[in-house]
Amino acid sequence: MARSLALTFAALVSALTIGGCERPYLAKDGTFYFPEPGARGASVMTANGLEFHDRDDVPSRVVARDPDEPWRAPIGFILPRDGRFTETSRPHVLATSGLAIVLRPSDTRVPSWGGEVLMRVDVIAPAAEGTARWGENVALVIDGQGPDTAALVDVALDQLAGRDRVALVDVRGARTVVPSMPASHRSMIGAAMRTHFRARAGAPKRDVPAALAAASKAVATAKVTQRVLLLTDRALAPEEIAEVARLAQRGIQIATVSTIGQGEEDRAERADAVRAAIPAAGVTTFRSVRLTFQGTPAPSHVLEASGGETRWRLDAGDLLLGNVRAGEARTEMLRVSVPAWVPEEEFTFTVTAHVDDLAWGGPREFTAEVPCVYDDDIERIAKSRHGDVIAYASAMATLRRLDRAFVGEDVSRAGGLRKIAELHARSMQLLARDTRDFATQEQADMLVALLSATQRPR
Repeated sequence: MARSLALTFAALVSALTIGGCERPYLAKDGTFYFPEPGARGASVMTANGLEFHDRDDVPSRVVARDPDEPWRAPIGFILPRDGRFTETSRPHVLATSGLAIVLRPSDTRVPSWGGEVLMRVDVIAPAAEGTARWGENVALVIDGQGPDTAALVDVALDQLAGRDRVALVDVRGARTVVPSMPASHRSMIGAAMRTHFRARAGAPKRDVPAALAAASKAVATAKVTQRVLLLTDRALAPEEIAEVARLAQRGIQIATVSTIGQGEEDRAERADAVRAAIPAAGVTTFRSVRLTFQGTPAPSHVLEASGGETRWRLDAGDLLLGNVRAGEARTEMLRVSVPAWVPEEEFTFTVTAHVDDLAWGGPREFTAEVPCVYDDDIERIAKSRHGDVIAYASAMATLRRLDRAFVGEDVSRAGGLRKIAELHARSMQLLARDTRDFATQEQADMLVALLSATQRPR
């Protein structure tokens, strides 16, 4: 019976294809969508799977009648019909002496029925002479998976800056969880670590010597300080101690910190041990860094962020980033809501940075605008989307961050986002090849490597 149904479906699809129909879209609920010949529109990712929406099918606006009602998107995540991105973002810079914040939106054409924009935020603090150390290669070797282990990894990542490179290695099977990459992607790296350990059941046995060997390869670069930090929840065996000694003899700065302890005082001591093993990248130059996103027309809210703390105001949203060190660089992804308005009218994000400048000795504010245009043509919106921002966000989403930007609350029902993230990363590789953009190519390769490294072993 199943074979008969499969043959019938294959014949139906073949007949429709020969007849000139567009390829069908299969939703998770078993529904097939057959676009009419010559239909124009875009693919939309929903909790039911991938669906085709004609350009004449304008979604209805979602009207909130209660201020406490959760924000809801009128439609799923919009993609070009062929899944191929052809545009990259343009930077918008907020800057003051010693600090630059670069904003890259996923869209410049926003839905007139309302929706949201993904925003990549790069925080860059150039280091003056003597305020920051040189970049280092760091490998974190993880032996243990308790909550204290993850917290200590976060402490280690907080010590690093944009010129540092970091890799994560699991002693179970000596597997590289995160290949060596710039530490500016620390939110991505931390999320990858947590994703890996959640799926660690049935992993191979501990192999500390092999894991340390993999870590030494990850940091091996001439004329750069090489550090390895082993976070372990047990005493090391003699052969493991011997491997630690061998790495130290080769000039690698290696340290071991226990992840076992009780009480706040003991946790603080272990965090201090991590900070001693990995010196801070630089002195703190800005304190209490906060970004305010305000939309015109209003309101716009920061719905979710990969790092930092989000706060809602009546007509705006805040992202609290905390302190920034000299030489620091970090990348975060945000979801920012867009209210419904009239097609072809302008929409503008006004982003204001509020900082406490320790060098100057007082508060500073500086502003930039991110211009957009309202549009009711779903195909035009899909074609103008920025592949570099979306690829980065979708890779973050596979690591359980920002996933609601793509499918709403029903991520597991939609079968996860790894396939769509891999599609986005490959699309960005093709875009980099066509535009001969080395920076885009480098980021695409990094995302592909990260997605591959965090894939569950079969």
